[in-house]
This record gives sequence, structure tokens and C-alpha cells, in this order.
Amino acid sequence: MRILGGTRSLSIHNSTTIGEAGRKLPRRRYRTAALAAVATAALVMTGCSFAPAASSDPTGAPSGEPAATTAPTVDGQFAIPEFYEPPEPLPDEEHGTLLRTEEVKAPEGARAWRILYMSELHDGTPVATSGIVVAPEGDAPEEGRKVVAWAHGTEGGGRNCAPSLAAEPAVDLIDYFTYDSPFQQDVGVPALTEFLDAGYVVVATDYQGLGTPGVQQYTVLNSEANNVWDSVKAAQQIDETQAGDDMVVLGWSQGGGASVWMGQNTEYGEPLNLLGTAALAPAADNGPQFARQVPEGPQNGTSPAHAVALQLNVFWGFLAAYPELEASDVVTEAGEEALAGAATQCVNHFAYVINSNLTDYGSLLQPSIPEDWQKRLDENTAGYSAPTAPVLVMQGTADTVVNPNGTSQYYERACGFGMPIQYTIYSGATHQTIPRYAKDEYVSWIADRFEGAEAPTTCGPEGSTQTPPAPIPTPSPVATPAP
Repeated sequence: MRILGGTRSLSIHNSTTIGEAGRKLPRRRYRTAALAAVATAALVMTGCSFAPAASSDPTGAPSGEPAATTAPTVDGQFAIPEFYEPPEPLPDEEHGTLLRTEEVKAPEGARAWRILYMSELHDGTPVATSGIVVAPEGDAPEEGRKVVAWAHGTEGGGRNCAPSLAAEPAVDLIDYFTYDSPFQQDVGVPALTEFLDAGYVVVATDYQGLGTPGVQQYTVLNSEANNVWDSVKAAQQIDETQAGDDMVVLGWSQGGGASVWMGQNTEYGEPLNLLGTAALAPAADNGPQFARQVPEGPQNGTSPAHAVALQLNVFWGFLAAYPELEASDVVTEAGEEALAGAATQCVNHFAYVINSNLTDYGSLLQPSIPEDWQKRLDENTAGYSAPTAPVLVMQGTADTVVNPNGTSQYYERACGFGMPIQYTIYSGATHQTIPRYAKDEYVSWIADRFEGAEAPTTCGPEGSTQTPPAPIPTPSPVATPAP
């Protein structure tokens, strides 16, 4: 395996670790950061590496067979193979530079690779990021293949929550909340085989801090968007993909927020040509949500604990991104201890821990968000700038994770700039079922963007008050058997 920029190391230190570079933390926050580091180190030290697998230099030339189809686990979760340990120090390379590849099993008629590549955080700090690339075999059009970038939903803050760590990550989406999932998180890409059949390259980032070392800057939208942009640039450096510059991004939840943000901020991705952004239940309204400016949405028995788990993930990511913020301003002492879980656990495990140990979930949180925190949350809220490409938003009415009222607020803001925005509300769809229920719509919409068709919109005429469209009946995800 050829590696750019020096030798590999098992160190988990990187420049995003909370508490370094002279940052002043209260004693409790030092303890929280230390607990997270110890837990992460334990995962690295107790996990085994994958069996020897095909690796390549950054041109994508394979040196063996695809990676083994079984992966060791740690307490039911993925171990961290050496592939995910970046060179130390990081090479002085442009963001988007491909550092390392490892071929893995792909759907029939395609090839797939794990990738390690350079990216940047919101403040320009270079980081290594992992993901996967899947491409059809055979000849590509002269201008190169179209690219679909997948931005996955919330998996949690632990390194071992990265979707690409699965033994066979290049598969159609395997939802954690299904009976046939053996995983602790979602794995794969929705409609992957349909995209490959259409001739597209598919690339899926893990985001920095999942798989690779460091603190994931969860819902810090420039950091997440940069990771997506750079995954496409890395895919272009694998010769076999023949990936061109035309791309569409499809995101879900956390990744939905990143996808609509990318449409507002395309300069970082140049010369890539973003033709559209499609978002499933996007996390695009954090500012108003934390300010309690959004009417309550649907809830079920587990959603209060899950909501607290998500809030703690937001706080942990923002503490990594913005040195001036203080944990004690938004969480109680008990909440500071819980932040260690946000740093090391996949989100569904974390929510279950909260649900199993507390009856008063609010005991982890301060009663209000202070001004300095609210400012940063508002800065990471989409819809206040003009999108530069058509947008498709898909939201279920029964979503207990992303509040449908918040999604509607994003839509109402974004419509004010005159760009085509199609908002489809699926009656009865939940956060977990929306990728299945809306699949026909986003597959067709993405094909239309690549073909240059006029983009649909549900926005009203300029100057009109925007209101969400009426929900449509949710299509059945499974064909009805014949009588």
C-alpha cells in the first residue's frame, strides 16, 4: 500500500481534539474529554484489523483481491482497521487529495473502494476523511460519468460508527431499524444499484471523525459539506471511476442538512458542477429549533431520549468547532458526563443508554441556550442564503427525529430566493422509512437534473407567502402480492 505524507500511526490525536492549543476548559470538561479519549483509544487497541485486502496507490491500480467479507467487531460494533489511521503528520496536500484506497466487494457489474482522502474543517484545518466509492464497469461517456454524492444521516460520535467500516459497505441501504440488519448503524446507500444501472459513480463520505481520528463536527455545516465535496474530488482520482464534474448530492437527516448547505456554498467545491441537492428529512433548522421557535412535531415513546442524544451530539460537535463555547453553558454537570457517550457511542446505543438510566431527560440540559451558542447554531442553519441549484426536499409527517415543522420553516425561507424548490410531504412516513418511500421521486429527480430537464417547484410566485404543500399518500415500499 502506497501512502502519501509519511508513516501511519495509531495515535488518535488530531488538531480538533477539545482542550488542546491552549484552550481553557473547566475541570469537568477536561474530565469529559479525557473519558472520551480513553474510550476511543480502547476501541482502537482492542479491535483487530481486517484480513489482508486489496490496496492501491491513489491512481486506483489494484494490488490484490477485494477486501474480506467479514469484519471483526468490538462489542457488536466495528473495529478500526489500520487503513483508517492517517499519515502523521498529514501530508501538505490540497483538500480532495486521495491518500489511500482499498478495493471491496461491489454489486455485479461495478467496482468499489474504501477511500482515505484530505478534507478541511470549517476553519480550514486539514483533516483526513474516509468513505467509499462505487463505479460501474465499462466505458464512460467522453465527458466522464455523472456523480451522486451520498451524505448519510446521524450515526453518532464514535469512530466505529462509520458506515464504510462494514465488511461490505457498497450495498443498497441497510436500515438499522429493520429486522434483517446485523449492524449498530445504517450501512450502504439508498438506491445504489439503481444509480449504478444508470451509469453514475456513487461516493459516500463517512464525515471527518467517523472512521478517522478526531471529534466529528456534527451539524457544523461547512465541515460536513467540505467532506462531501472532497469525497467527489477523491473519487475522480481513481482512474477506473472515470468520474466527471457533474454531480448531484443526496442527503438524509444530518446529511440532508449538509446537502442543502452545499447548494448555498459552492465555491469550495469548484470546479465540480452541482446540478441539484436532494434532501431527505434534512437537519436544516437547528437555530430555530434550539431557540424553541418551532411548533412541536410528532413524538413516540423513545423520541424524548433520542432528542436529548441528538442535542448532546450537537453540543459535542460545536465544542470541537468553536473554541469560545463552554459546555457548562448548555448542559448540567450530569450532562457533561453524558457528553463522553456522545463522543464514543453510536447514536441509537446512546439514546438507549439515556432512556434506560433516566426518567428526567431534561436533567442533562440547561434550561436555555445562551447567546454565543445561539449565534453559532443560527450560522449553521440553512435557508438564509440563496441556493444556486434546484432543491428537492422530502419529509414524512410521522417523523419523530427531524421535526416536520422545522423542515417546513426551512422551505419557507429558501423559497424566498426564486430558485426551484420541490417540497414533497409523505403522509405517515417516519424518519426511517422516508428513504424507501421517496425513492422513486429522488431517483427520477436526480436523473432529470443530469439530463438538463426543467426543475419542478412548489414555491409560490415571488412575493407570495409560502406554505407547505399538502401531504401526498405514502407509497407502499413493498409490492402487494397478487390475490
